[in-house]
This record gives sequence, C-alpha cells and structure tokens, in this order.
Amino acid sequence: MSRSKPPASNVDKLRRFVFEQEDIRGSIVRLDAVWQRLRESDDYPDSVSALLGEALAATALLGRNLKFDGRMTLQVQGGQHVRLLVLQCDNHLRLRGLARFGDDLPDAFTELVDGGALCITVESGKARERYQSIVPLSEIDLAQCLEHYYKQSVQLPTVFLLAADEDRAAGLMLQVMPERVSGSGAWQRLTASLANMDVMRMSQLDDETLLSVVFPEDDIRLFEPDPVEFHCDCSVERIENMLRMLGAHELVDLVTDQNIVEVRCEFCNQPYSVTSERIYALAAELSGGQGKFVH
Repeated sequence: MSRSKPPASNVDKLRRFVFEQEDIRGSIVRLDAVWQRLRESDDYPDSVSALLGEALAATALLGRNLKFDGRMTLQVQGGQHVRLLVLQCDNHLRLRGLARFGDDLPDAFTELVDGGALCITVESGKARERYQSIVPLSEIDLAQCLEHYYKQSVQLPTVFLLAADEDRAAGLMLQVMPERVSGSGAWQRLTASLANMDVMRMSQLDDETLLSVVFPEDDIRLFEPDPVEFHCDCSVERIENMLRMLGAHELVDLVTDQNIVEVRCEFCNQPYSVTSERIYALAAELSGGQGKFVH
C-alpha cells in the first residue's frame, strides 16, 4: 500500500514556528527530492542510509540558524563501521552529503558509530572563520546526540525528532529561546507531547494539522516555508585542488594510455575529465619545475 503524502507545498521545505506565549521555537522539515538526490550517489546499506537520512534532516534544521553568509557541516567521523558521514548546509538551505562505511555493518546506532565522534563546524564570511564543537556519540540515537551537543555547546534545551525511510527524510526540532525565563513548566509539557511520536507517520500531515494535533492547547505562529534543495559546489578548480593534494609523482601515476583521467565528485558523482597534459602541468607546478613533468 502506498502511503499518503502531504501537499507538494510542504515537501522539500522547512517551516519555522514559535509558541506565542512561551519563548519556545521550532522547525519542521520534510525532504523527498533532496533525499533521493543524496541516495543516488552511492548504494548505501539500510543502516547507513537511515543514519544518513536522519543526519540530512538534522542538518537542514541546524542550517536554518545560519543568519549570515556561511556553511554548517555535520560530521560523524573516526568509527570502525561508519568511517565518515558528512552533511553540509549553507545559509540558503542548500545541502549535500555522503557517507563512507566498512563491511559487516551492525544495525544498532550505538554499534554503528562506535569509536566515532560528532563534529559540528560553522564557517562564516568570506574568510571562512571556523567555529567547531566535538561531542562523543554516547547516546542511543543521533537525535539524542544532537540534544547533548546543544546542552554542552550552546546551553539551550533542545529536542530533535528524526527519521528516514526510502522515500523521505523528516525531522522536527523544538528549542528554548535564549531570553526565556524558566519556571512555567511549559517546556516539560511540550516535550512530553513529543514522546513516542512516529515521525514518518506525522510527516504525512500538513504543517498546520501536525502542530494542532501535537500541541492542541497552544497558540502557535507558523512562518512561511523556506525551500530546501540539493546543491554541490564542485568545479574544475576544486577538482584540481583535490588532485594537487596527491603530490606530483602520485599525479603522474594516474595517467593512462587513454590520455584522460576521469575524476568524480564524491558528493554528487559529477564526472570531470582531466587531460594528461593538465595532469603533467599540475605535477610540474607541484615539483617547482617548468614545462611538462617527465614520467
């Protein structure tokens, strides 16, 4: 049986909302086309795909907080099974991401990310000033790891609900505003309303219905939707910069009888063809020589 879907206006969009009387805010995101575009780049096992989809939804929710020209990167790195998982989002809610993984993958989150760490990096401005926080992946799922990150790094009570299947990545975030004075009990009441919520099932509702079902007693202001899209900023220049990192001799070793080296972007799988002449020129540049590098 095919599942019902919310109106197209609610898909691949992020909606912010605020509780008028409580200084508490939130966001809802549903990603269909963006999620499918990410999944096209590799044949991900189910456990990795689920984690990547949850991380995609989380990155969109976090990226909405960028108030300047910049980029936020969410990384899971250093584990035995998930060796690298990286999602990036800029201030226009343009996302890209990938995962690298080993063999014989466990299903449980704690085992899947065992030995890894969660790293959140924010780059701002043309100079790309970097602000980075690293927390252990010590909780039972990614949502609770992100809640721990906010508690430790930002010191704002935050709740995440994240889920992904073959068709959709979805998420909801609830957060206390910095100026809020505690003591009303509203935060505990609202977060209790989210307990045991089926995120994928609730994502089938339109935003207004979803909020009225989950928070029926509250006066909520829902903002206009922000579009979310897949975007990769790969280019010939970036590919050549990556090739330079290999070193001169390693570059020359790439050249074959075909006279063309094909390099694919890891994020979007876009192929780039680099001629042997250009490879030799890059090698010569790295070796400090003039003219063609001799193999």
